[in-house]
Formats: sequence, C-alpha cells, structure tokens
Amino acid sequence: MILLPRGNPVREKVNPGKINLPDALGKLQKSNFTGYLRFDTLNGTGIIIFTSGKLISALFDSDGENLIAYDAIARIFELSLDGKANLDIYKLSSDLAMSVHALLHGKVLYKGQELKLIDIKSLLGKLKEDKMSGCLRIYTDEKIALIFYRDGNPLGFFHDGSTDIETQPGESMSVARLPGAKVDVLSTGGADEIDLADLLGSADLGALWRKAQEMIVRQRKNQKEAQNRDRQAQENDLRVRLQVLLRSTAEAHIGRIGSSLIEKEFEKYFPEGQGWDDVRFNKMLENLNNAAKMVAGPSAIKKMLDDMRKGIRALLHES
Repeated sequence: MILLPRGNPVREKVNPGKINLPDALGKLQKSNFTGYLRFDTLNGTGIIIFTSGKLISALFDSDGENLIAYDAIARIFELSLDGKANLDIYKLSSDLAMSVHALLHGKVLYKGQELKLIDIKSLLGKLKEDKMSGCLRIYTDEKIALIFYRDGNPLGFFHDGSTDIETQPGESMSVARLPGAKVDVLSTGGADEIDLADLLGSADLGALWRKAQEMIVRQRKNQKEAQNRDRQAQENDLRVRLQVLLRSTAEAHIGRIGSSLIEKEFEKYFPEGQGWDDVRFNKMLENLNNAAKMVAGPSAIKKMLDDMRKGIRALLHES
C-alpha cells in the first residue's frame, strides 16, 4: 500500500469503472490540473501525478508488482474496468506534486520503525550529516504526514488537507505524538531534479483503455464459461446421485422391477442436462405409483414413495 496524505480533495470515492478514464485524464490535462489521482484496489494501489496539466508520473504498487509509466496506467485501467478500484482525486501545488513524485520513485532506507523506539534527534542529525534529500513519513493507521528534506535541511511538511508544502509543522507533528506512530525514511536520490515528459503526450491512452476493455471482456467470458462448466458438472453429479438413490430405494421396497420402473420414469422426467424441479419430481412419483400397482401392494408403494421423498430432501439439502 502506498502511504500518502490526502491533499485537498477534488473528488473522492469515485468508481473509475463507470467513467472513461482517458477522457477524464484529458480533461485534467486541459484544465492544467496539478495534483494526484489515487486508485485503491484489492490488488494494490495506483498513483497518477499531474503538474500544470502534464501527466508526469504513474505508479502501481502491490505485493507482487511494482509498475511505472504506461505499464502502471494499463494495470490501473484493467482493475478499474473490472470494478475493483476506488478513485480519489487530490489537488496539490506544483512543488508538492513534484516532491510526491520524487518520493514515490525514490528509495526506502528504513521502514516501519516505531517512533517511540527512535532517537529522533540523532536521526535528524544523521540526515543533515549525510546531506540527504528525501523525506520522513510519519504515520498511524488513520493519519499520514511527510517531512521533506533537501541536502539534509528541512523543506517543509505535508499532511491531510494540505495543498502546498507547509513551513509550520502543525498537524504533521501531531501525528508523531499519536499512539503507535511509525516512521519511514525515504531518499529521493535526485529524482526531483529530472525533467519529466508528459505521458499523455507520448502515448495513445485510448488504445490502452480499449485493450484493457477487450481483456476484461475475455476474462469475464472465460469466467462465465468456467462457471457454466462447474455448474453443469455439479448438476450431472447430482443427477447421478439422485438416480442411484431412487433406484436403490425402489429395489429395496418392490424388487428389481421397481428399479426398472424408476429408471424409466427418471429418464423421462429428468433427461441428461435437465436440472432439478419439484413439480416434475412429484409427477414422476405419481406415474411411478400407478405403474407399481401392478407388482406391489399399497403399503409397500406408500413406504417406497415416502422414503424417496425423504432421501431426496436430504440429498438436495446436502448439495
């Protein structure tokens, strides 16, 4: 999971599968949007960063994947179309957007250290001594704050609701005082100095979107076919078990001729591929009752039919 403060919300809790994402990204480009889009999914988190209408960065991170640029955008498109994503859009200043980009493409030096076990003064001294550029990420399960550094000197703070790098700690330092607060140390490694291309201007995102749509259609078709196969296999298995139960019950009460009679009626009312139906079952037993009168007495037939009903109910309940 990518840990970032929320910034100033533009829209939150949007289902991206219900919108045309290439068109939406194009509108952000035309409006000179600066900020980031966050896609949270069961499979991971995607981030798309804009500055002055340029799509400068895309990243998708999960336990099994770490994708950037067009690979990340394609993955975000796929999960969005599959209905497995939640989209939040946050506005930032250009400086803050660039700092977030550098952070996401930087290197994690330390991760998940409990603040109460850390000598913060020594840590800050080490950052200054090493002239590190990067940030401290301080967080709990509910809140996140970033402290940015350049060449070992603090630049400012970023916490939920910020649109720019703030010079006063305020909310950021309050996160550090919360129970269970942790800290990550991240180095940007000069990533904030790179002249970034506009990903919207150098690729056809519409083609990526259409490819993702085609893939989702294939996946759903394959899933439906697999479900149909499984359902048919289950129905066939149930049919065989029902047939065996009815045949053995008939034979137990009125002999082998009873087994032959139920076999004939079963094939008539429940041919292969035909699912279970109570109405047809009762009609089958009615016909079996009439046919069995030629070879057995009323009490034996009644007991046979009662046992059949009980056995069928139990078997259907198990299934």
